[in-house]
Amino acid sequence: MNNTNTIQINGLVVEHPTPSGPLRVLDCPELVIAGGTSTAIVGPSGSGKSTFLGVLGGLLMPTTGSVTIGSTKLTDLSEPDRVAFRKDGIGLVYQADNLLPFLTVAENIQLQLALCADTEDAERRIAELLDRLGLSRLGERLPDQLSGGQRQRVAIARAVIHQPSVILADEPTGALDEENATAVIQLLRDAHRRLGSTLVIVTHDPAVANSMDRLVELREGSFVSRD
Repeated sequence: MNNTNTIQINGLVVEHPTPSGPLRVLDCPELVIAGGTSTAIVGPSGSGKSTFLGVLGGLLMPTTGSVTIGSTKLTDLSEPDRVAFRKDGIGLVYQADNLLPFLTVAENIQLQLALCADTEDAERRIAELLDRLGLSRLGERLPDQLSGGQRQRVAIARAVIHQPSVILADEPTGALDEENATAVIQLLRDAHRRLGSTLVIVTHDPAVANSMDRLVELREGSFVSRD
């Protein structure tokens, strides 16, 4: 276990206000995700999976409780500090690739490095990563000139180019056919192993879940089983 990117959750509760009172959407007393491992979060729609991933990424603050990544208690940081931590230390991949349509493939990836103020030797690093992901001849194309599988591979490249300690993926294969889904998951696993990153994937796909080191199930906001 790598303590520098181990994720520790304690007393985590997320509630949303409603006219009839607070609605509890997530309740996680305790969970540890070992650094450098891969974990699948599964469960029915509405069970709190995406909320959980949002809290891990510092995109959503819990009502109570804490999230610690390595030695950083994410939930104690101010919003600007959470943004800075996320830019440098977390890679995010979504079902929708969220590529900027007016930037080329290479420019979409380079933007992540610019946000991290990590532009040294950027052109070479981007070229090497595109080659590793099978995209070496697509760097000058715009996103709408790519297939769905190619776009998601670019999204992965953007998420890992800054070598994050944690990679979070929310249904990254949901819009892909089986062949492309398999390729995308393999690329994510390869990236997390190469970087030593902690990988957490929210998925409905049993094949994706079973390819991770560990499986955690959410039902009605609570963890009910763990492998």
